[in-house]
Amino acid sequence: MTDKILIGEVCRQANCTPRTVRHYENEALINPVAKTAGGHKLYSKETISIIQTAQLLKRLGYSLSDIREIIVLTKSRNTKNQHLTIKLRKMLSETMIKVDLELELLSLSRKKISDLIEKTQKCDGCKSPDCGNCGKLGDLRTLGLFES
Repeated sequence: MTDKILIGEVCRQANCTPRTVRHYENEALINPVAKTAGGHKLYSKETISIIQTAQLLKRLGYSLSDIREIIVLTKSRNTKNQHLTIKLRKMLSETMIKVDLELELLSLSRKKISDLIEKTQKCDGCKSPDCGNCGKLGDLRTLGLFES
């Protein structure tokens, strides 16, 4: 029974909630492999990997149907004519483009926020009763990310 684990252990190792496990089970991404005498579902260790993969893909912006397709592909035995490799590589290449764009945006946003923190450093010691006349207020309202 060591290779079969209860939902609590799945959640602990996959860093998710029982609700997530049940949701992925309802969506047929994962399935219990057995039940205890008391009726508790048991999952394989592979379940943890599938949940972690699904969570990462979700964070990258994949829809549930795309996530399902990728997970099905990773389990596929259809290796003839490199079908599996070509399809997965195409999807992952498209993801890399999105990740690179997101990293660029995040890096730029981080720089602007860092500059704003430095620019408004003296605000902490400002004795003015009203920030309305301060030119820095517009930048603060947009977090320095947009033109005010």
